[in-house]
Amino acid sequence: MLTKIEREAKFTRETQLPLILSQTRNAVKTERLASLVRAIYLARDRRLERQIQLQIQALAQGFPFDAGERVVSGSKSVATLAKEIAAARQQARDSAGQSTAAFTFEERATAAYSQAIKIIDEMGKELSGDAALAADRLAKEIEAGAASTRNTVLLTLLMPGLFCVVLVLLARRHLAKPVLAAIGNLKRISENRPTLPVQTRPVLAELAMIGDAVLSYGDTASELRRKNVVLQALAEEDPLTGLANRRTFETYLQSALADKDKIGGTAVLLIDVDHFKSINDRYGHQVGDQCLQSLALLLVSLDRLPSSLAARYGGEEFVIVYNADNEEQALLDAAFVCRRIEAMRIPLEGEHSLTMTASIGVSFDPRGDAGGMNELILRADKALYLAKSGGRNRAVADHPVQARGRISNARGQTAG
Repeated sequence: MLTKIEREAKFTRETQLPLILSQTRNAVKTERLASLVRAIYLARDRRLERQIQLQIQALAQGFPFDAGERVVSGSKSVATLAKEIAAARQQARDSAGQSTAAFTFEERATAAYSQAIKIIDEMGKELSGDAALAADRLAKEIEAGAASTRNTVLLTLLMPGLFCVVLVLLARRHLAKPVLAAIGNLKRISENRPTLPVQTRPVLAELAMIGDAVLSYGDTASELRRKNVVLQALAEEDPLTGLANRRTFETYLQSALADKDKIGGTAVLLIDVDHFKSINDRYGHQVGDQCLQSLALLLVSLDRLPSSLAARYGGEEFVIVYNADNEEQALLDAAFVCRRIEAMRIPLEGEHSLTMTASIGVSFDPRGDAGGMNELILRADKALYLAKSGGRNRAVADHPVQARGRISNARGQTAG
């Protein structure tokens, strides 16, 4: 009998509890997916819509195959509908002067949003049903094991009345109470409530192991929910400047190059602060960090660049990717950014302030088929080298633009 209890407890720990934990993680992902869909529907900024759409696509691809065919296919459908919401919103903005057309596109966005929420609700119901079914099956098996154990003890050890009463009290204290406590904690976990610690540790090691496993499962589920929020932010943002990190930038750039419906082409501005080492050596790393943070605030406030994403590329290097009409316009935009950086004032102690300049390398891809992401970044890096070697504080385009005599410095002048 004890061997059977031990075997069932081991099965519960190794098979059933991980299954419930997997369903809980999938439910947390579904809640996150619903929040992102609401965010993209309420957003009114193309760049923000694009960032949220990328998050939805990444989250939709994160559902494991064992989550169920309906959940996996539903997540993919939600990603498609999120893209449709963003596209309809962009069309509505493009048709702002035509009230009838703009209203039609808004209706499309609303319909796609309603359908996405409906799919997410169905996914949540299925995940909740699976988790509830697994928890209910686990509770029934534990209850059945406890009842079998109690009945066996009572039938085998029938004694005079007082001895039977003592046995019943002992069975209640050391068998039924731990099992019911474990079942109660499972219900609290399913309701996202904290578990209750066991007041008296069971005498039977097997029941104690089940109780410990349930408590450990509850702590793990809570910790996973908390860490998921933290890891989401760490995976997408640079901790010093709050800008997108290099990984997020590369994902955004790949998506921009793959978008065949965008107007114009994709421009990359690779920005490097001039003589940044001398700033650190003279004023200290704290002032250097303040310079990087001020530059980050400037880059995210550039309304001139449509559908742009600013990111920290590494060290004192930053990068902007956005939709530009043509190569010449991208070069003029880069010159504008140079002038804005040169005009910044970094306050120091007292009434002093610090100024800085930056060199910018510009590359442009009109159709998304000019060598891919790595080639576009390499071209911008080569152009940045030309800007550095040409005297700094200027914007220089890569070779294809130079061939047409459109190299520009930070003051908007051109050179052949």
